[in-house]
Formats: sequence, C-alpha cells, structure tokens
Amino acid sequence: MFELSHQSLLWVQALGFVSMAVGWWANAQKNDQHLLSGNLVASGLTAMHLGLLGSNLGLFNQLLNMVRFAICRSRTTRAKRSSIYLPLVFASLAFLQGLLWANHWAEWCAVASAVLMSFALFYAKGAQLRIAMLISNLLNLALSIYLMSWSGIAYQVVTILILSYALLPLKSSGYAEKPAA
Repeated sequence: MFELSHQSLLWVQALGFVSMAVGWWANAQKNDQHLLSGNLVASGLTAMHLGLLGSNLGLFNQLLNMVRFAICRSRTTRAKRSSIYLPLVFASLAFLQGLLWANHWAEWCAVASAVLMSFALFYAKGAQLRIAMLISNLLNLALSIYLMSWSGIAYQVVTILILSYALLPLKSSGYAEKPAA
C-alpha cells in the first residue's frame, strides 16, 4: 500500500462515501433490475476508491463486479445467463485475482465473496439474491476493516442491516417467490 497525503486521503474517502450512498440506494430496491444497475455504478466508484487506497485486489474485484452486474442486468443476455460457463469464468477470474493479489486472509474473504456472487448473480433472484448479497457483504466487511476504508466499513454494516431488514418480513415485502400455477 502506498501513502496518501491527508488531503488526498480525504478525497479518496469522499469518493468511497459517494459509492456507499449509491450502493445503499441500490440495495434498498425491490426491483432486481434497479438493484443490479445501482450496484453496477457503485462498483465502478468503489473500484476507483479501493485502487486509490492501494488495493489491486479490491480494484480488480470491483471491475469484475461491474462486468458481472452489466451482463446480469441486460435482458438480452438472459439465454446466455442460463449457461454454466459465465459463472464459472467469473468465479475462476475471481480466484485467479486472489492468487495474484491476496496477501491477507481478509483479501481471501473478498475473493470468496466474488466467487459466491459469480453464481448468485446469474442464478438467484428476489430473496435468494439478497441472501447471497448479505453473505457477500459479511465477507467484504473483513477487507474494508483491513484496508481501513471508512466508507467501506459503514457501507458493509448498513447494507447488512438493509438486506437483513428487507428479508425479515419475506412474505409481505414482495421478495418471496410466488409458486408456479
């Protein structure tokens, strides 16, 4: 990790807080398309934030997230999403990133999160998607603490609360899957 001046560090942290606000908005959405689109934008901002904090793993992990969110939110690729190949490619790329850049157990938690989301974004929806995102945020909290990312810590904790709260009243919230007729 490299050293930033105090003023530069404040700007980097401010970027993280903007990303955090976008992510909170996204994770509070009941519509899966809004959830994915908001997280696409938040991942781009987070990639810059983590890269400026000196985390190559965090930077490239978030860039991979952007590609995953972009593919998963596109209605034209639904047929392609049913294939096992895309999730396997994304999971393999996440694991490769870990082999290249993970130097601490907290970074491996972020890798595990990326592998989990590689499958969840392609196969889960509604409550299942949000449960996977809850687990992902728990894993990513370790990296935020390790990097001392103020916005990352706040983002993960509040997102865990948002997702948990949304999942509590499953039947009345609209997240529960309706049985097929």
